[in-house]
Amino acid sequence: MFPAKNHPSDPGHSRGSVSITHARSVVLVEDDVDNRESIAEALEAEGFRVHSLARADEALKLLDSPRCPSLILLDLWTSPMGGRELLAAIALRPDRERFRVILISADSQARALATRPRVVEVLRKPFALARLIDAVRRYA
Repeated sequence: MFPAKNHPSDPGHSRGSVSITHARSVVLVEDDVDNRESIAEALEAEGFRVHSLARADEALKLLDSPRCPSLILLDLWTSPMGGRELLAAIALRPDRERFRVILISADSQARALATRPRVVEVLRKPFALARLIDAVRRYA
């Protein structure tokens, strides 16, 4: 069980913890609460289950669950552990092939990370939510 936002129309919707499921689920790691809520709401409106986390170290723990969603939306600038450190940790995992990462960052150097293992797309902030939704549909 992990904390997650689930859609109000889901059966058994609650504000507490929910079981992780693969089907149309994503992990969102974004430290800015407004960005995190906006992205989660947009994806939930499209039918995705979003496991919203403020910190990359929380996502690292979540990766150990065999039912962890394979798509990770990752902001590079989180603390105490940054997105680059999470990418490195994913690359070292024996099950790394099951993960795909969409980087979301205002960092002008983020595009250089597009060739890192498991990175499938880089979206530079600010981006249109429609671009993010399209990317999530492609990789989720």
